[in-house]
Parts: sequence; C-alpha cells; structure tokens
Amino acid sequence: MKNFFSELADALRHGPVALATVVAARGSTPRVAGARQFLAANGEFHGTIGGGATEAQVLDLARATLADGLPRTFEADLRGRPGAIRDGICGGTMSVWIVRLLPDPHLAFAEEIVASHNAGECVSLSLRLDARAPLSDAASADAFTEIVEPPPRLLIVGAGHIGRSLARLADSLDFAVAVQDERVDWLEPREFPTNCTLQTDLAASVEALRAWGGAQFAALVTRGFALDVAALNALSTIPDLTYLGLLGSRARVTTVLATQRESGAPLPGKDVLHAPLGVEIDAETPEEIAVSIAAELIRVRRRKSGHRRKNP
Repeated sequence: MKNFFSELADALRHGPVALATVVAARGSTPRVAGARQFLAANGEFHGTIGGGATEAQVLDLARATLADGLPRTFEADLRGRPGAIRDGICGGTMSVWIVRLLPDPHLAFAEEIVASHNAGECVSLSLRLDARAPLSDAASADAFTEIVEPPPRLLIVGAGHIGRSLARLADSLDFAVAVQDERVDWLEPREFPTNCTLQTDLAASVEALRAWGGAQFAALVTRGFALDVAALNALSTIPDLTYLGLLGSRARVTTVLATQRESGAPLPGKDVLHAPLGVEIDAETPEEIAVSIAAELIRVRRRKSGHRRKNP
C-alpha cells in the first residue's frame, strides 16, 4: 500500500509541490472536507478533490502557486442553478485551499506522518493559508485542523485463492493489509502486495490488529470450520473492531456462530459482524468474491469513518 502521504513524501524528495485541500463541503459534493490532491514539480498529480471542471480549475491554480509560492483559495459552486452552472452539478459547494510545500521543511513533516501511519498512529494536522508555514501539527483559529487516521488495517485470515485476490484488491484501496495462515507454503510473498504483512501465528496477527490506531477490519476466508471458530474466538475479544466478516454458506456460517455461542465466547455486535460477508453480486470466482468483499469493506469504512475535522 502506498497512500497519499507516502506519495507526497516521494514528490517532495524531488522538489516543491502544490497541495490542494478541500477545507469545507456543503450539501452534495464529490468529496468531503479533508480530500487532497497535490501537483508535483514534474507536472504529475496525485489524489483527487473530485474531478471534472472543479479539479481542472484547481490544478490551474496549483500550477500558479507552484510557480510563485502564493497561497490561493477556490470556491466551487456545484449547485447547478439553471442559467448559472459554473463548476458542475452536484448540489453543493466546496472550499479549496492551495498552498506550496517545500522539501525543507515539509519533507520531514510528511515522512513523520508516514512513519506514524505505518505504526498505526493518528496524526494531528493543521493547514494554514500562510506561504511561510502552511503545514503544522499545531491547531489555530485560522487553520483547517483534523486528526488524520492511519489507513484502516485489514487482517485476512486465510491465504487461499480468495485471500490472495482480496489482499491485492484491498491494497489498491489503501488498506494496510495483513494475511494470516498457518501454512507457510501458502504465504509466498510474490503472491501478495509488496507491503503486505504475512504471518503464520493467529494470536500475533490478532494482537497487531488490536494495537492498530485506525479502523480495524478482519475477513475470515479460511478453508475450514475449525479455523473459522478459532479466528472468530480470537477476534471477538477486540473491543473496537470495525468489521468482522465471515465467508461461507449460510449453513456453515450458522454452524460457526452457534458453536461460538455454545462455548460461551463473545460475539461481535450486529453492526460489526457480517456473516456471510460481502455484497450480493452473484459472485463465483475468487476474484469476483474478492470484489464483493471489498465493496462491503468500502461501505463500512465510509459509514464509520473516524476522521475528525474542524472547518475554518
């Protein structure tokens, strides 16, 4: 997984960048407050504030800011009023701030954010319309301030065909992916994303998920009933679990859950437990099933987003 801030750090190693941030969103808009995009010195851009005409205009302003260092603001009108359609038709408005970041001192700041996120830690971030110090970790009345969580961690229990497909897809969706399977020969690194954590020990995998400071997801895609029961028993002890999905037919899922109840072990609440997991799309192949699961992960992630922002 390579998220926005790691891309930002890479770009700052080669020169200045212009950072555009949605600092306020009212009504229906393509992105919410905190959405980001940056324009690098080589002309490449990463992230998105929503695309379309609004993004094109913001990128033009970013090019100007990259050249002269002056911060800029853009008010996107997406209300689509008849006879006054300007930036698109979504129904709301967005405020965007554009600032220039320099390798010194902002590369070190971006690297600190990446290191914190890799450790599963949250970061306090403030953005100011200040050409001298646009980015800091200190809040102020005239800043856009937020607590930026690390990417959600997804523990996939089971390294079979579905687990491998899901790991690759979740990595592309900016999940911090870990895969657990007691079969060492199934944890072949070349079958998984580069930064994916591979472990044989279930207890260690669960503890790493428990310690993660961001959203905590787990998907059980094992090859057998006993493995489901063991994993469910271990994962049900995590108090702040965001999502726990269990693969299988309704008969298998019912049996697993009944076994868990009969043992007296706890079960996650209905808002956490998804059994069977995935969105119903009549999936058959491992790749299709992975898409079904990923769709559900996205839905839960967005509905339970833990970002805390303060609009200016």
